[in-house]
Amino acid sequence: MITFRAALTAIVALALAPAAAAGVVAYPSSQTITPAGALPQGGAATITFNAARGEREGAWIVASGLQGRMVSASIDGYQLGSLQASLYFGHFVESGGRTRPDALMPWNGKPQAAERRNQAIYLQIVVPDGAKPGGYRATVHVTADGVSTDIPVAITVFRVRLPAPDAAKGNLLTAFHVIPQSYVKEAGELYHFKTNGQRAAANDSLFQFLSGYRISPAGWGFGEPRTTSGYTSSPRWWLDAAGNMVRQNQNGFATMRIPISNQRVSAGSRIAGLSPFAPESWCAYLQSVRNFWGEHGWLTDHVPYLYALDEPSLAGMGLVGRQAASAHSCFPGAKVLVTGNPMPSNRFLWDNEDGDDVDIWAVLSRRWYGQFNAPRGRLASIQKVRRAGKSAWSYTFHGIAGAPGYALTEPLSDPRVFLLWNALEGIPGTLYGQGVTSYHSDDVFSSLRQHGEFVLVYPGEHTPIASARLEQIRDGIEDWDLFDIVRRRFGPRMVRRILGDAGLFSTTASGTILACTTGCELDGGTQYSWPQWSHDAATAAKIEAAHLRALRLASR
Repeated sequence: MITFRAALTAIVALALAPAAAAGVVAYPSSQTITPAGALPQGGAATITFNAARGEREGAWIVASGLQGRMVSASIDGYQLGSLQASLYFGHFVESGGRTRPDALMPWNGKPQAAERRNQAIYLQIVVPDGAKPGGYRATVHVTADGVSTDIPVAITVFRVRLPAPDAAKGNLLTAFHVIPQSYVKEAGELYHFKTNGQRAAANDSLFQFLSGYRISPAGWGFGEPRTTSGYTSSPRWWLDAAGNMVRQNQNGFATMRIPISNQRVSAGSRIAGLSPFAPESWCAYLQSVRNFWGEHGWLTDHVPYLYALDEPSLAGMGLVGRQAASAHSCFPGAKVLVTGNPMPSNRFLWDNEDGDDVDIWAVLSRRWYGQFNAPRGRLASIQKVRRAGKSAWSYTFHGIAGAPGYALTEPLSDPRVFLLWNALEGIPGTLYGQGVTSYHSDDVFSSLRQHGEFVLVYPGEHTPIASARLEQIRDGIEDWDLFDIVRRRFGPRMVRRILGDAGLFSTTASGTILACTTGCELDGGTQYSWPQWSHDAATAAKIEAAHLRALRLASR
């Protein structure tokens, strides 16, 4: 009998084995693929997927050492049953001196010129909610430089089912900054839209796409009210707040941002003209919005939240309290979110008195535990607000080293690992304020500014194009959902044990072991206390091992 540790040792050994010099090999989806030179370690001749019902899984197929530089592929899926398989061409994009196959272009598999010596192809398997548990098979036929290679694919579907993407219960709650206007404008310019119908369809497709990826938008764009009277209709689609909001929510979202701008928005661009600094004037508007949402069933199994002040100072926390009082009074059930750490100095916002509490504290990952000589100092306050019935979410952005994020310049495994850390610490939600569709380049498919973290979705002619990083974000959200089942059934010690045994974090069943420059149990590279995390050639195999173990436990 092969034990789990023996199997994990074998997987990691495979990941550390020398890669083939040329040919066609496969890798887990979180493996970083370089455009030329030696392939990552751990290439395999077959693909193995393990999935829950309602989950999507992906893998890289890489043709290397190309001379003629032509590649084609097809899927023999007669044994897939209700499962769906698709191929995507890995389009290389540069940012911060790194070039990666980040834009996953829809591809029918017909011959296409390779972009780099190592041409990446992405295989995605979609497992429907109603799929029958058991084994499925397929074969991907790849022809590179006139030489054909078959990649057998084995899929095991476990009986556990993930929650629907729009369900608050059982899902990692998300709030990602999205600018639909930017997406529609960029798509229109790239694909030469000539009609408003095309632009409206592009807007609708963006929201449908986000729902499928379990990404709840922290902005409604063309669906945001234009006046304090709330949602109004118009024959001009871009002014039709009511119609757009309904269409954008056809597939639904687990979290829904109440449309009031925070202080980062200029006065002339504020939603409905409402100032975040005058919450006492919001009531009639909030009641109107809530009535509209109630009429469309958006108050059931969804989390409405207000995010009207970002990173406030201690003085600004008083304004947050006034905003919370207005939201709680005029929009019953609303949750108030603020970015920052709960501390003794702002305890008046989590004391369960006066109706002015913050419900969700979104804490920067690097500040979760503390820093310098006080590791776990801030974690103590987070534990206190949790005991007071509040939520503590995470958020991340590219900055100094110290925690994984979503930048293109990081290892592709980092977005997945960041969300697994949310599972490790039992964090129920995550905020991403940098952007999903914030385009700043003349050619978004060539290069991205600011380490690429402001672009997670590329414009498509008919439907958005996922980045490889977005695939890892969705996979990480689905991982969290699985580990949430494990946590509820077997306790947090089991979650820590799985992730620690896999070698993904410096953690044991008893707790997380922190690293920093001074005062931590382990040596780290920054002042911020954070567990050591895996981000090398073996990380992708470790993720797959942890995922499989969670699936087995969740299926019991």
